[in-house]
Amino acid sequence: MVTTTTQILPDGTPCISLRDPAQIIASVPPLLGFRPENSVVVLGLGGADGTRVRPVVRLDIPAAMHEPDAVRALQQVFDENPVKAALIVLIGHRPGQSPPSEGPPHRRFVESLCAKLGPRVPYAVWAAEIREGARWCAYHSEESGVLPDDTSTVTAAVFTAGGKVTFESREELAAQLAPDDVEAVARRAKLVTAAVNALDPSVSPERLLSAQLALVRSALERVRRGHLSFSDGEIVGLALALSNTGVRDACLALARVPHVSSDAERLWLELVRRMPAPERSEAAVLLSYFAYLRGEGALAGIAADNALDANPRNVLADLLSCCLVTGLPPERLHGLACTEDPDLLCPESAGSEK
Repeated sequence: MVTTTTQILPDGTPCISLRDPAQIIASVPPLLGFRPENSVVVLGLGGADGTRVRPVVRLDIPAAMHEPDAVRALQQVFDENPVKAALIVLIGHRPGQSPPSEGPPHRRFVESLCAKLGPRVPYAVWAAEIREGARWCAYHSEESGVLPDDTSTVTAAVFTAGGKVTFESREELAAQLAPDDVEAVARRAKLVTAAVNALDPSVSPERLLSAQLALVRSALERVRRGHLSFSDGEIVGLALALSNTGVRDACLALARVPHVSSDAERLWLELVRRMPAPERSEAAVLLSYFAYLRGEGALAGIAADNALDANPRNVLADLLSCCLVTGLPPERLHGLACTEDPDLLCPESAGSEK
């Protein structure tokens, strides 16, 4: 009997046992957060019982000349993240390449990858796309079949119940971070410059930090109540606040406060869309970090890229980008959230100060 089970462990790690290749392929979109095209996806299964999904790595299918580089990159990820099994799923084919008439394409690439990953690879499979009714086939056997509706799998149900959205493409996922109003963002850039020039040098750093923490705390409370509308002046104030290292570190600490972290992440996303560069970089790097800790690697990577686009000298964004490339487990980054006391920004603390 084919069995497919999925659950979320207390630490938020997906725990999946999949014995049917069609179910594995159909589980890729919710695991990534979007429906991939022309991609190679490697799902690592680890943990004591070999069912924890981590890491999940996606790359564009490389051009023939870049296949060795892609194999080395994937080998590095799984050498640094020991797993009991690595499941290889290829979707689509290189742009301009005709669909195969017999068997799956990219055999040389898959053979090289299997050789480097070794006995950890129980099988490798291919499908032209991840859609209900699309055909799939295996590389090392005669197995083949059709895919189920990926939105009706157990994996999809578990992630949907947890509030996770699966986007139709990586581009649709990235569009979340696009400016909501280009003219408004340009207007705020001028206001930020004016606000920086108007800063009172007589105000002590401690007093400034306290005022900026209160501003972020107030914004978090508004988000908690479902209010996501902010005036230009409020956006400018928050832009200056997040540029303060003390405030930024306190914001990082919120990632380890379960009842606040989701509201905080919603705030960072809104600010990424509304802030001008380079200040937007700080909101984007916070979004990247929170997404990283939740295992949302695709969103974390897009947000880190956004942060570096806004400010190429953002050290934390560069660090997160490097961690994503090497597949560093999220738990290895928990220490970044311990630099400050999260109570500094928890909305409840505002009431205790009154």
